[in-house]
Amino acid sequence: MSHILNIQNLTSGYNGKTVLHDISFAVGKGEVLAVIGQNGCGKSTLLKTIARIIKDNAGNISFAGVKLNNKNTWDLKQQGISWFVQGGMVFPTLKVSEHFELALKDKSKTEAANIKEECLFHFPALANCMDKRGGNLSGGQRQMLSFAMLLAQETDCWLLDEPTAGLAPEAVKEAVVFLKKMKQEKQKTMILVEHNYSVAFELADHVAIIKEGKLYDSFAKAEFLKQDFLDNHLYN
Repeated sequence: MSHILNIQNLTSGYNGKTVLHDISFAVGKGEVLAVIGQNGCGKSTLLKTIARIIKDNAGNISFAGVKLNNKNTWDLKQQGISWFVQGGMVFPTLKVSEHFELALKDKSKTEAANIKEECLFHFPALANCMDKRGGNLSGGQRQMLSFAMLLAQETDCWLLDEPTAGLAPEAVKEAVVFLKKMKQEKQKTMILVEHNYSVAFELADHVAIIKEGKLYDSFAKAEFLKQDFLDNHLYN
């Protein structure tokens, strides 16, 4: 499989502190790479660096043959990349309907209607929440709206920072079902940072472990589904 996202010799940090040290990996189109590690190891820093929120880095980041090092965060959608921030993409004061209007403002009327229809196909419960403000939604509803906003961007690669954090078990299951569909039906490429290892392992094709800012190793399903995988590789 040809690689669509390539990270080479990435060293990154913020406020003069180096967090990630000489990290290299590649992800194929339609693959899910789960990045796991203990708190403070640099997982979110990795996503923020790829998303160009953190620019204090050395090394190369490229997607679909385009170098991203000199890009701004707002350029990434045009390049085909979306970042799903931890906690979701919901504005507390905006109604659900206004979230759709904002996300689809650059689309033609027909395109916007089609994209909204697809979002509501995946998350039909949102149709009954259009007049609710983001701050009044339940955790599950906020997550549905966040995924709908992600889908509306029509990008090929998703950088997912803790997409199931704080969700009730049933909402976690729904999130996994949706992400699986996006992988299988739309061949979305995903880098998934996730503390819920059962979710990470269910979605991932490969699992990368970061320890103390360094990429310890990358494992295929045959390895990370073994019963003693975490004990042998993460906690030791």
